[in-house]
Amino acid sequence: MTVSQGSLGLLKVLAVTALTFAVGTLVMLYVILLLARYGANLPMIGSLPLSAPPEMVPLLADNRLFTTLAAVHVTVSGLALLITSNTIDMGLLIVSKAVTVVITALLGFVGGHMAFLQITEGTAFALSPLTPVLIVLVGFWLLSTLLSVPTLRQLGNLRFVVAVALVLLGPMVLVAL
Repeated sequence: MTVSQGSLGLLKVLAVTALTFAVGTLVMLYVILLLARYGANLPMIGSLPLSAPPEMVPLLADNRLFTTLAAVHVTVSGLALLITSNTIDMGLLIVSKAVTVVITALLGFVGGHMAFLQITEGTAFALSPLTPVLIVLVGFWLLSTLLSVPTLRQLGNLRFVVAVALVLLGPMVLVAL
């Protein structure tokens, strides 16, 4: 199986997004560190907790929001396959790609923050709490590439069987993750 141009393009966007947000977070935290050390009387800067564990990690580890979006997206994809609507197909494709990029940006932020803590304090990387969000990221990547509604429409009449399966799978995704 070959990777389509759209899938390859999305992977490039995700890589650049993760790297950009990781580097941006590192720069931002170092600027805050410098301001806290040399300009601590500035409002808010002196009170920023640079050494606290990234608060995004627990938020991403408890990814009910992303899981709920994935479950609803799977169900809606099934419903969309039962009808013919280019508008709905395009909307679902845009949402799945956008959520994939947002999750990647958040992971880039967490990576940058973890790198900052590693460099400044020697804090160990702890990626295991991020496993659920990585699973959801892969799920949304699949929903925006291999399992997108436009791709599934190419199955002909088999799309109706897939549609019923997706409608039944949506609630299971919500319960499983």
